[in-house]
Amino acid sequence: MSKLFLLMPILFYFLSSVSFWIYLFTKNSKVQKFGHSFFGLGFTFQLLLFVLNTLNNKALPLHSLEEILVFLGLILAAIFYGFSFFYRKQLIEFGSLIAPFVMFLLAFSIPLSQGTQNIYNNFWFYLHVGSLILAYGLIVFSSIAAIIYIFTDRDLKRKKVNSFFVVKFSSSLSLVQNLEYKSTILAFIFLSIGLIASSLWSAIYVGKHWIWDIKQVLLFILWIFYGFILHARLIKHIKGRKGSYLTLIGSLFAFIVFWLVGHPTF
Repeated sequence: MSKLFLLMPILFYFLSSVSFWIYLFTKNSKVQKFGHSFFGLGFTFQLLLFVLNTLNNKALPLHSLEEILVFLGLILAAIFYGFSFFYRKQLIEFGSLIAPFVMFLLAFSIPLSQGTQNIYNNFWFYLHVGSLILAYGLIVFSSIAAIIYIFTDRDLKRKKVNSFFVVKFSSSLSLVQNLEYKSTILAFIFLSIGLIASSLWSAIYVGKHWIWDIKQVLLFILWIFYGFILHARLIKHIKGRKGSYLTLIGSLFAFIVFWLVGHPTF
């Protein structure tokens, strides 16, 4: 089966993710409709691939960890797509998290390869590294914004009107937290892209869908934590200093992953 055909559901889920995230920024109903449409196309292609694999193998493709995770992605997509018919408006924010998660799981469907070509000089490796560098940059920016917000809010509540943070930042306190929030969203998006590119790269050039080295595992945990931060902000409506403290915890975790943990060599 053509690799291009296998990449189609990943592409549609990626477009769905982008549309849902743009909606979070703009609240544009047309963009939200694009998100649902792309999600539907991704689910259709994913379901078609599952059926074709079942027919080709004359058995359900559930024999390996990779196939089970792909099936999990199919089930998760089906649950979201099904509930969307009944709770469309209420589940818009869910799509911004579910679409990239399903897209990540689908990366395990890419066929393995044991090629001898340069494993570092290719599109997927550069996309992986570039996306994660962008994510780390956004994490640093969000942590700076969080620190400014925490100290400014603290001084305002203590009525220290002449403190450095109050004098310089109090007039734009809402802007500071808005920048922190948007940077966190973008960091999560690029973490998602980086992990997906990592899975595709390792499958095609290393011969493993998942390397299981300590940095990759910690990066996956970091991605889950940032998903939790966004869940706390979007669903639980955690704002103010509590939200900024979560941002700082994520930034500290990201610092450990980036600076103190290394990848193996191949």
